[in-house]
Amino acid sequence: MATTEGYSEAYLHESRQKGLIAVIVLFIVLETLTLILRQVSKRLGRIRLDWDDLLITLGWVLCTVVNATSLDDVYHGGVGRHEVWVKQTDPGMISVWGHYIIIIPLIYFAACVPAKLAVVYLYLNIFTSKAMRMICFGVAAVMLGNWFGTTVAGLLVCRPLSYFWTGVGHCINTNAFFRWSGLANLITDCIMLVLPMPMVWNLQASLRLKLGICLTFLFGSIGLISSIFRFYILFVTNSEVDTTWTAATFVLWCVVESGTYQIAACFPLYRPLVKYLGRKLHLTSSRGESGHDTTASNPRLTRSHAGRFQSLKGDSLTEETEEDAVGLVTLGSQRSDIAPGTIVVDRRFSVT
Repeated sequence: MATTEGYSEAYLHESRQKGLIAVIVLFIVLETLTLILRQVSKRLGRIRLDWDDLLITLGWVLCTVVNATSLDDVYHGGVGRHEVWVKQTDPGMISVWGHYIIIIPLIYFAACVPAKLAVVYLYLNIFTSKAMRMICFGVAAVMLGNWFGTTVAGLLVCRPLSYFWTGVGHCINTNAFFRWSGLANLITDCIMLVLPMPMVWNLQASLRLKLGICLTFLFGSIGLISSIFRFYILFVTNSEVDTTWTAATFVLWCVVESGTYQIAACFPLYRPLVKYLGRKLHLTSSRGESGHDTTASNPRLTRSHAGRFQSLKGDSLTEETEEDAVGLVTLGSQRSDIAPGTIVVDRRFSVT
């Protein structure tokens, strides 16, 4: 059945709001959980607070603002419903949407920066090469410059800004603005992914350890995936048609991309937590198999393990007795016996 304006009932009742709300809530939970786990991991590893903690916390605050404004835009701005339905139901929603189409991008541009800077700060703490450090500073400068430039462009995209909800005035090509504003993120993500790899593969360490370090850096760069998807999807989406409906795509990727950067930046600091949980699980498994504390009640087993421990001295290391660990030294603040800005490979042995 068609309405008086020629739109079918099925079209008017289409909605993307439930899916959008689910994604936003999911990222609220993930961003908060990963931040808490990061702090727990740092405490377990006795890693002192540093500038990266301030950056990560700032990133979480900005991501939370992105999520909160996006939710409000869904509930009160009609995002995720067709524009004709919004105007028929409550024309005032268009004004709310128009304000948020300015606010959300500006917060999103800012929210992507702190987490990426935290990863750059990590790189600065482990790179001693002058060339590598200059690249890191250059990447940070591009990030900050892109944030400043996109913020200014976002405030000038329409004159006056009230054009978004009144239709009076003029705008530049908003599609081009939304599409190309993410290009710098894509480029810096690629650089940050590739940058540490040559140094890692030149380490005098086992292949298993090298792969583990590379995996750590890869986890810290998964924001690249969301950046690629956002870049592509905005290129095939026309934001100037059915504005409240297509805005759902833009809002979704603002939440996903900024949230992915925030979550990814927490991963490189999880090693102390992973090791702690691994020891707990191993201890629980050992006790479950024996039914009692083998170290205290089985002298022969204790002597055997003590002998095994003694045999580890020297060069007779095997993968079964070796536990590789990577210490990312933060400018000489963690241990006085290690030169600042170096990757440290610790050999630690478990006696079970």
